[in-house]
Parts: sequence; structure tokens; C-alpha cells
Amino acid sequence: MAEYMAHIFVCINSEGAADKRHCGDKGGMAVLQAFREARTRLELDKEVTVSKTGCTGQHAKNAPNETTVIVYGPKPELGGVWYKATAADVEEIFREHIQKGRLVERLVNPAMCVKFKP
Repeated sequence: MAEYMAHIFVCINSEGAADKRHCGDKGGMAVLQAFREARTRLELDKEVTVSKTGCTGQHAKNAPNETTVIVYGPKPELGGVWYKATAADVEEIFREHIQKGRLVERLVNPAMCVKFKP
């Protein structure tokens, strides 16, 4: 099994709702493709894996053009960060979160997180 320094999940779920409320209706596939292209361009194919995911139930917390992106790594304290992102945000997520190990604060949606009990 391959070992990666980071794993990026992009929601691409589309239920075909008339109001286009799901991530797949909000550009999820474009975000997924942008992550895969950036990973290759940055020569991180062996360090970062990018996966599509189904509905995370968070689409209502995103703007009409944003999809849910969940990033694990590259450091344990950056595990499970939930972002609201567009394809235009992908480079910043790679540069700041993946390469520099820093949150992209402007893209973090505090309503989309897992809160661990102490």
C-alpha cells in the first residue's frame, strides 16, 4: 500500500436537485480536476493522493460556487481540515496547506469540522 504525506478528498456528489445545492452541481468535478492537475504540475503524485467522495452533508454550508474539500496531512495537527473551495483556490491550498503546512484560514468553514472531545 502506498504511503502519502497528504490525502485530499473532493466532494463531487450530484443529486440532480433543481436548486443545484450539491457539491457536484457547484463545480465539484472542476475542483477535483484542478487538484489532480496541480498535483502533477508540482510533481507531488507520489506524495499526495486526491480522491473523489460522495456527499458529506455539508453542501448547505457552502456558497453556490463552492464545494467541500477535506485535507488530511501533511502534519497530524492538520488532519481532517474541511475547506469550502473553488477550482481557483486549489493552488493556494497546495502552496499553503500541503507544501507549507499552514491552514488556509479564509477557506476554512468553522461550521464544517469534526470536534474531538478532550
